[in-house]
Amino acid sequence: MPKNQLFKNIPDLQIVQSVLEAFGLENIEDTRLFTKEHMIDVETVQKLTTLIPTLQEYYLPCKGKIYLTDLNEKKCITILRQFIKIHHYKCISHEKSIKGKKQATYRLLYSEEDYLKSPMSHESQGVVVSFD
Repeated sequence: MPKNQLFKNIPDLQIVQSVLEAFGLENIEDTRLFTKEHMIDVETVQKLTTLIPTLQEYYLPCKGKIYLTDLNEKKCITILRQFIKIHHYKCISHEKSIKGKKQATYRLLYSEEDYLKSPMSHESQGVVVSFD
């Protein structure tokens, strides 16, 4: 029984670190901005392509087929987002004008949102649902 709709094995920090390094990021707490042009410079697509056999060990087979074929910068960002989300991080994007050209910049951000949505918080408020 899968633990997750996307992954058959929950990605550990070691594989997340490998994905981050493909983006030129040091670790999951690295908050430097990066762009798709930066990804081309550091060869993110090529680096993640070499990681595909390892990444396939985590994805459910049907999801692996979708996300791990014909990699491009956009798919690489999707993979990054999926792998860091498990560890309560997000990859946020902002439109920025760089040298007169609109570009999306990306940055990792810690997200406590997952902890705040605890189902226990409703019980502590004394909410009772009854069906008559």
